[in-house]
Amino acid sequence: MGKLLWILKTVVILALAAAIFGSAGWFAYQLFVKPNQIPAEDLHAPELPPDPSLPQLDKALALQKTRKLVDARAALEQFLDNYPFSTKLKEAKKALGQINTDIFFSAIPAPEKIQYVVRSGDALAKIERKLKTTREMLMRCNNLDDPARLRIGQVLLVNQPDFSVVIDRKEHALTVLNHTRFFKQYNAMSWNVPPVKKGMEKVPIPAHVGEKIAWRNGARVAFGTPEYDGSERWVEIGVKGYTLFTEGGQKPPGGIGFAPDDMEEISTLLAKNVPVVVQ
Repeated sequence: MGKLLWILKTVVILALAAAIFGSAGWFAYQLFVKPNQIPAEDLHAPELPPDPSLPQLDKALALQKTRKLVDARAALEQFLDNYPFSTKLKEAKKALGQINTDIFFSAIPAPEKIQYVVRSGDALAKIERKLKTTREMLMRCNNLDDPARLRIGQVLLVNQPDFSVVIDRKEHALTVLNHTRFFKQYNAMSWNVPPVKKGMEKVPIPAHVGEKIAWRNGARVAFGTPEYDGSERWVEIGVKGYTLFTEGGQKPPGGIGFAPDDMEEISTLLAKNVPVVVQ
């Protein structure tokens, strides 16, 4: 009987303790914790105002879609000037790069292109020297298949670019500028360049385009030969280990690899001595 009474006393004491401390805990929760809880709906980030650049970008992309490329280019260049921090900056640059190459590598008339009428005795090499361009650029921009087949009176559209290049070590990208304005950005597929020395990470390295090489089945091929079409390209930069090359083809000891179509464009655009900055 005494043992049973002791057990009952113990149960009563524990029940009273639970009631007291439970009540205290509940009141503490109501007084201190609950008021500071953030409602679930308030945990979401506040809605940002709409990007004011979107209407202008949509207008430019609509012009691109209808193939009004010169107007679309002007609209996108204005977009980059007006909204350098737009959330759609990458999309705008991608569209502008495509438009620039569509205009450049075609017979589409544009204000920056001049017309050249082929005369008796003309050859691409002669026109190349006269107009300070390249045979490869003349052929690709005028859809010429054979450099030896020019007709007297034939009208060639000739670009007169002033290209420069920025190689971005952080972004692993190459940007081509034309008359200091954005032309096109090419993203690298592989990046095998020398490590940057400590303390030199932000120091730009000036250079120039050097030799351009084409490869086919491990052998060098020359422009104008049947083997040149579809060849793997190298563009040597005057910085050791920074040769630009066609990914999947003949590899230099060190360099930056690009997709075949991109590397073909880069090789065509960049003539010898074009200035380059590695930054």
